[in-house]
Amino acid sequence: MRVTGIALALYFAVLCTARLVDAQESRIDFSAGGGFSVPTGHAGNNVNTGWNLAFRGGYKPIPQIALDLDFNYNRWNLNSAALARFGEPNGSTTIWSLSFLPTIHGSPHWHVTPYAMAGPGLYHRNLTLTQPALVNTLFCDAFFGFCFPATVGVNQVVASSTTYKMGVNAGAGLEIPLGQSHLKAFGEARYSRMFTTHGSDLVFVPVTFGIRW
Repeated sequence: MRVTGIALALYFAVLCTARLVDAQESRIDFSAGGGFSVPTGHAGNNVNTGWNLAFRGGYKPIPQIALDLDFNYNRWNLNSAALARFGEPNGSTTIWSLSFLPTIHGSPHWHVTPYAMAGPGLYHRNLTLTQPALVNTLFCDAFFGFCFPATVGVNQVVASSTTYKMGVNAGAGLEIPLGQSHLKAFGEARYSRMFTTHGSDLVFVPVTFGIRW
């Protein structure tokens, strides 16, 4: 999946950047993580529990406050009830958001540090319906150096829609320092709401675990 590849590239880029800022006490913070996403309300009636990736970074005017930009990506498969309404065998929906997320941390001298965050963001939702299909293609064998026709199975996209809306999210988490470095392990949960023009807002709870520095 293209988004997963981009997310992994961002993850390694952030790790490399972290080594540059880890030499001294820095006012710049970064974090990267992943976990599961629980749909609630109307969303819970249409999709199964999914997964999420999250990347965050920003400026800390003081050690207890971070002014962060947060990128969060979530993916769910449609459940059987939703697929029956659409009349298709497979389908999924994704939401990514880019949020301004001020964060308040507890004292850095505590072994386990709680923190809380809240802020607005731009949300993008995509709905894709697919069905199995066979595609005739040309397969080339690199070892023997010849090509021959082949039939492969694919998931054919039969319908897709996207929308952009504003939203909000708020949550809390815990940080635990890892040794004497600036690295910290974290776990957090956030209430996320994407506003909609018609019907109920989309509400979900990403639970994320990762590394912060």
